[in-house]
Amino acid sequence: MKNTPLDVQLLEEMSNLEYFIVKSPVNTQDFWKEWQEKFSRAYMSRLAVKKLLKTKKLSYEDVSKYKAQMHIYEDVLYYLETLKNIAMNLRGIFTSDQSVELDDEDIDLDF
Repeated sequence: MKNTPLDVQLLEEMSNLEYFIVKSPVNTQDFWKEWQEKFSRAYMSRLAVKKLLKTKKLSYEDVSKYKAQMHIYEDVLYYLETLKNIAMNLRGIFTSDQSVELDDEDIDLDF
């Protein structure tokens, strides 16, 4: 199977994003250290892109590229926040931004 230029670009993008994958199990101390490092990097990278967009005179292509990058960092931050919520839930800490849906089966009417 021959890789097309688009396949090669996709593999390159995946390789670039691989840095943000938290590999430590969520129930370990290493998770929090790794999570904080990745979160800080993604957050600061997004801030840097925002600053570039606001303070530099960029071409249309550059603006488009940096806006796309900012969206990627927002997606990475969402992924990291989701992992954080999972880790906190495993510790019995539930955040208020989670929505809980109950099935009729979840409601126990036998007092």
